[in-house]
Amino acid sequence: MISTENSCADVSAPKALSFTTAILSLLFAFVTVPGNFLVCLAVFKDPYKRLKTPFTFFVVNLAITDLIVGMVTEPISVVLHFREGLSLPIGDYVAIIHMSYFISCTASVLSLAALTADRFTAISYPLQYRARLTSRRAFMIVGLIWFVSLTLPFVYFKVGYLVYAFVFANSAIALTFVIFLFTYIRVLRGVRRQVLDWERLRESSQTEENRVRLRAAAFEKNITQVFMVMLGLFLCCYTPSCVMIYIMNLCYSCSCFTIHVLRDLQFVFVLCSSALNPFLYAWRLPNFRKAFVRILRWRRVNEVIVPTSGQESGRINKRAVEST
Repeated sequence: MISTENSCADVSAPKALSFTTAILSLLFAFVTVPGNFLVCLAVFKDPYKRLKTPFTFFVVNLAITDLIVGMVTEPISVVLHFREGLSLPIGDYVAIIHMSYFISCTASVLSLAALTADRFTAISYPLQYRARLTSRRAFMIVGLIWFVSLTLPFVYFKVGYLVYAFVFANSAIALTFVIFLFTYIRVLRGVRRQVLDWERLRESSQTEENRVRLRAAAFEKNITQVFMVMLGLFLCCYTPSCVMIYIMNLCYSCSCFTIHVLRDLQFVFVLCSSALNPFLYAWRLPNFRKAFVRILRWRRVNEVIVPTSGQESGRINKRAVEST
């Protein structure tokens, strides 16, 4: 029996806590929406034709879930917590923010699981990777992710927030953590094995085929390293949140003040994950970084086009056409 939900449901949260959570939600929204929108735009525009891969499809899916957080969950959190701090009725805001929170969390966890499968296949079976994980299969996996994410959270209306959060923490986050840990070990072994293969390729004759294989291997290694950083960020944000959910459900002697603090704090940790994800792509993946720079420079390139003559004019006009 979960007694903390019933004992604290009618107890108001501290005003300072409510206003702090509202301000943090607003700040996260200003970071989450532009960053994740830029990720989606980079893949949609794909100015250098290098981002249409199964891995980036899963990255975009993760960015879409983070956009839901930035465009739905965080603005509602701002309104809800400001009203809570002003002692105004919050009505249906609670159910809406809980549903968007659980939908986005489920989609994020499943998207990371799909990225795990992608990296596991790429490292463990590099020769069969393209055949096993095609764009069509990636779209089917994304569709399945959203089907589960849009249907499973409705259980919340039956069992309540704390119970569903507790079940979600056990079945989704904890289980996914075990799967990630197992896959991380396998991927790490695969990377070490491939490093030995790369060294043998470097020592052998530098044929064009070997150079192509080395470039492809370096590309997969870079993506895998980015995934490991993403996984680390996920664990840093979701593990404390999971621990707080355990405390909220199992600490029967905790005061309602403590329960309210843990409730908001575990929520803020999840928001932090959605805000920071895009910076990982810009920081670690050259293809994304170049696409971001190209997109952000489009207006500037169009503004500097002036009538010129000869070959220089042709080059500038060509850049303008490519930028539209």
